[in-house]
Amino acid sequence: MNYLKKELYDSLKTNPEIFNFIQNHSLDGMWYWDLENRENEWMNDRFWEILGYSQKEIPKENGAWKKFINEDDLKSAHENYNKHINDPNFPYDLTIRYTHKTGKTIWIRCKGFAIRNEAGTPTRMFGSHAEITELKEKEEFLHRCNQQANIGFWDLSTENKTITWSNTTKSIHGVSEDYKPSLETGIDFYKEGYSRTKISDLVFRALSFSEPFTQELQIVTAQGETRWVKVLGIPDRSRKVNERVYGTIQDINDLKISQIKLEQSEQAFRGNFENSAIGMALLDKNGKWIKTNQTLCDILGYTQEELHQLSFQEITHPEDLDLDLKLLTEIISGERDHYKMDKRYFHKNGQIIFIHLAVSVVRDIDDQVLHFVSQIIDITLLKEQENALKRIISITQDQNERLKNFAHIVSHNLRSHSGGISALLQILKDDEPSFFENEMIQLLETSSINLNETIDHLSEVVQINLSSEENLSVLPLSSIIDKQIESVIPLADKKQVTITSTVNDSARVLGVPAYLESIVLNLITNSIKYSSGKRDSFLHINSEKKGKFTVITFSDNGIGIDLKLHQKKLFGMYKTFHGNEDARGIGLFITKNQIETLGGKIEVTSEVNKGTTFKVYLNHEKN
Repeated sequence: MNYLKKELYDSLKTNPEIFNFIQNHSLDGMWYWDLENRENEWMNDRFWEILGYSQKEIPKENGAWKKFINEDDLKSAHENYNKHINDPNFPYDLTIRYTHKTGKTIWIRCKGFAIRNEAGTPTRMFGSHAEITELKEKEEFLHRCNQQANIGFWDLSTENKTITWSNTTKSIHGVSEDYKPSLETGIDFYKEGYSRTKISDLVFRALSFSEPFTQELQIVTAQGETRWVKVLGIPDRSRKVNERVYGTIQDINDLKISQIKLEQSEQAFRGNFENSAIGMALLDKNGKWIKTNQTLCDILGYTQEELHQLSFQEITHPEDLDLDLKLLTEIISGERDHYKMDKRYFHKNGQIIFIHLAVSVVRDIDDQVLHFVSQIIDITLLKEQENALKRIISITQDQNERLKNFAHIVSHNLRSHSGGISALLQILKDDEPSFFENEMIQLLETSSINLNETIDHLSEVVQINLSSEENLSVLPLSSIIDKQIESVIPLADKKQVTITSTVNDSARVLGVPAYLESIVLNLITNSIKYSSGKRDSFLHINSEKKGKFTVITFSDNGIGIDLKLHQKKLFGMYKTFHGNEDARGIGLFITKNQIETLGGKIEVTSEVNKGTTFKVYLNHEKN
């Protein structure tokens, strides 16, 4: 024994001041208990002082301390005492809560040991108190913080082959608080594959080479849910042979998923930015290029290095700069969060480039501008085509004006001359009827009549092509069809053709009244004109809606048309197919033009000697 240690032992026997100093300054209380006469105990004053009581207030009766101890902890103390009395190797060591004079809780660590006689029977018990309230409060604070952060603790020992989990750790794994993990089951919670292999390797290296670790891995909870966790491991280096690793586990699933989504979003943005078919750029609030893609460099003719030495102001056409800066200022001030405009840039070679610009802003947490995102589309070719189209429109408008003038000339000047010729022929016929027995005079009269008809046809065709969709109105179909049927009853009766209509009264089409009447009348008279005399003839008219169209069907059992021969020229001007003397080949031509002017179309099916069906498609509402 060290001589100083022996000297201290001897001094304790002879000098009570040394014992008093130990009990008052080295410990927070001492106690001594007669186990043979259990009502007798001694507890030094220091214990009561840490509970807030003065010398005068200290209770004198034995067992007074039981009034101040937490009931659950008193029960634990009895259980711990019994185990220690029965087994000297079981330590009497526990933390107990006492109530301070002020009512707050004081945490005291109580350690003791039984003094036994030669027979091994406990006769006395000696113990000490150490106040750990501050440490316990910090521990509780840390525990609450860890609960809030969802951080649990774990402790793995290969010496006794156990693994201990805190309640938060159990909650993260989705198991109850009474769950008892093992080395095998602890590893099995990690997702099979990379995570399970990685945690096994990390624990092995911590035990074998004292390597600490921090790793983000995936576990599969008891409910089968895959979650991300952050695992920290610390090898216990207090021994030469590592037999213990302890650490923390934190649920970072929501954070990790957000991080993955952010990384995917950033990756997608980078991919879209670099490989975009349009020019893209990031600019600082002063207009300097921060990042540009290759498409923008190709549009402007600069390399990225050259472009980054410039600001957008330097390559913008002066006439477009003020508006651009005004809109940019409004974004900075918060009046708007984006803008679009067409403007001009100068190409590196000096050529003017027309572009469509879209600008949006990215702000920081304080709502300050971080940078601008610009999307730039080269519309130079579009602008050139637009200008060419304007020139074409101008020429077309001029041609339309000339066509209108031509229509007036046809309808007025030519009609005046043809009318004059017809009038002179009529006077001549009245005065000298015998002249019209001359073949040449007869041919002249016929030519005059044909000239008037041709002028009428040309005027009608020109007027159709000059019509506008703005003049269209919604028309009741049934009444217009009934009116046209009524107008041809004498002709139909003469040709013995039965005309029926099942068009609903609610049917409507978009059109011009005169055109619609003309279309219906032409198709009705066509059926009458080319009816078959070999059977009871009929024409049936019906309508139905198909999408945006109302389809009007004219079905007859007339002589029909050989479409193999005449399909391509069916609607041509002055095309006839049956050799009728009164056929002029203008009716279907005008009808088709009128239908198309109204925004519709016409279809035909026909079979010789069986009949013909025309289908007229007209809009029933404005697009």
